[in-house]
Amino acid sequence: MKFKIDNQTFKDLDIFDTAQNGQSVFALFNFTQCLGGKERLRSFLSSPVTDLTELTERKAAIAYFQKYLPIGLEVDKNSLDFTEFYLKNGSYPTRIVSKAIAIERKIMDKISPNSEYYLIEKGVSSTVNLLKSIHQFSLELSAKFQRSESYPTLLQKNNEKVLEIFSQPEYEEIINLKKIKAYDTSRLDYLFRYKDRHHIRFFLSLIYEYDAFRSVAKAAGEYKLSYPEILPETENRLNIEGLFHPFVENAIPNDIHFDGSSNLLFVSGPNMAGKSTFLKALGICVYLAHVGFPVPASRMTLSVLSGLCTTINIADNLKSGYSHFYAEVMRIKDVTAELSSNKNMLVIFDELFRGTNVKDAYDGTLAIVSAFSRIKSSFFVVSTHIVEVAKELDDNTKIKFCYFEVDQPDGVPTYTYKLKEGVSDVRLGMYIINKERLIEQINSITDDK
Repeated sequence: MKFKIDNQTFKDLDIFDTAQNGQSVFALFNFTQCLGGKERLRSFLSSPVTDLTELTERKAAIAYFQKYLPIGLEVDKNSLDFTEFYLKNGSYPTRIVSKAIAIERKIMDKISPNSEYYLIEKGVSSTVNLLKSIHQFSLELSAKFQRSESYPTLLQKNNEKVLEIFSQPEYEEIINLKKIKAYDTSRLDYLFRYKDRHHIRFFLSLIYEYDAFRSVAKAAGEYKLSYPEILPETENRLNIEGLFHPFVENAIPNDIHFDGSSNLLFVSGPNMAGKSTFLKALGICVYLAHVGFPVPASRMTLSVLSGLCTTINIADNLKSGYSHFYAEVMRIKDVTAELSSNKNMLVIFDELFRGTNVKDAYDGTLAIVSAFSRIKSSFFVVSTHIVEVAKELDDNTKIKFCYFEVDQPDGVPTYTYKLKEGVSDVRLGMYIINKERLIEQINSITDDK
């Protein structure tokens, strides 16, 4: 089953769109060395999955690259570029010409060079170089597997297929080829672009995949990411230790724990205390786990979810005539529709009903949070600055209450960005207004003309 995610969530979490500081999750992981690897990385990030086996195999392969293959599969980039060009262009041969004709073509090219023969000659030599690099890497990989008690299933399956292909006579000959003669060019062109084109495409795909794996592994080391433990969806678990936002320098880590006794986390705290950053970090962490990537946390255990919906940076829709409040209502309606068919989701709302008056925001938050808490198969995280709602929800055993701590020595707030159990009673609106001397500035304005 496909993992459910929508454009609003992609935007909220800056998966591909550039964030305000010029970063995106894709850019964070992009240490790829070739265009095909970059596109494969994008494909992984575009397509989260719910298949536990696929997630486990990809995660293990990336972790293996980080530990044992930090350099990855090294290929000559010029050879790779030309091979890709060669496979896409020119007339594909449907038969092998005789040695005499092959030699004649070589001679004619010397007398009068033509682009078609250059494409074939250069393309064949480039492809041979790539094949030799792949073969050598596969032998090294086999040697590592023999010295290790455990190795990733995905890499093992790939390597078995690679070595099986290279055991065929045509490929054994290619590996031992010292010099490419005129007839070699003709018959290998037939092999690469016609008879065995599917194998050459497989080898290119492998280069792209291993480039993406090496890129993600490098990011894991660079940003101190960890590999999550992924469980079957029936476990209904989401526990994270040391969660941090990967875009925030020297980020303060926090923990979050769900279990069978509660399914909704109610987060309070004043503005700028860290609520939105925490919610984005949580969303990114869960999303990356469903791509099979390492996550921004020291430890994570989660059961496979069917989808992720966030509402963090929702805007009004002038084209549709929606106010901000109405856009919020429609967003909740859309999420509810998803929950009816995807009962195993993580849903995140930041500051419910910020687009309406305090009374409606209070009543709406109370009603929506109470309703969400009854959906036991999904997880919900809701932040708000309307802390009075918490008093009405206090006896709901399905809700956990947390807040972002703010110290106020001498009346001056200090943001710790640490999540604590309980409900915040800190109000900083007037402090900020007074700090910026807004009232004085307004009062200084005169009506003199």
